[in-house]
Amino acid sequence: MGDFSDYEEFTWIATIIGVRGVRGEVRVKYFTNYPEFYLNTKLFYIETKKKLFPIKVLRFKSVKKGWIIFFEGIETREAAEKIKGNRLLLPDKKLKPLEKNEYFIHQMIGCSVEDRNGFVLGKVTNFLETAANNVFEVRNGEKEFLIPDVPHIVLELDIEKQRMIINPIPGLI
Repeated sequence: MGDFSDYEEFTWIATIIGVRGVRGEVRVKYFTNYPEFYLNTKLFYIETKKKLFPIKVLRFKSVKKGWIIFFEGIETREAAEKIKGNRLLLPDKKLKPLEKNEYFIHQMIGCSVEDRNGFVLGKVTNFLETAANNVFEVRNGEKEFLIPDVPHIVLELDIEKQRMIINPIPGLI
């Protein structure tokens, strides 16, 4: 699987996870807290073999935990099966503008993770969504650990400085 920041001016917003019906519709998992903002999107960029190609949206519907999309040129179940697993990206200028204290997942990747005393514990290498809360995957050389994104653990996240300050409670690391 790729990284949310694989492209300089594009952001990975969704992944095609399945096929629906026989006319080429696809099931899509999105990576946004505001899926309704994107319901009028007319053009995505689909990644195939690390290359991006524009793909026009003909119909777009929100369903529980995802979207159903019918793309131009994908008119059969077989054609839809061929794009299953591919990522959908949008130009950064088409993304929902951020509110104060909001950030994109790809902006967290690479952040230095420090304790309250400034001791560097590692760097954020991945972001995981779980049922309870989101989790940061942190690596320091060979050592890897998980940091839950909860207020009493993540004390500060400064995207501009690429720095996260945590309260490493006993047993966390």
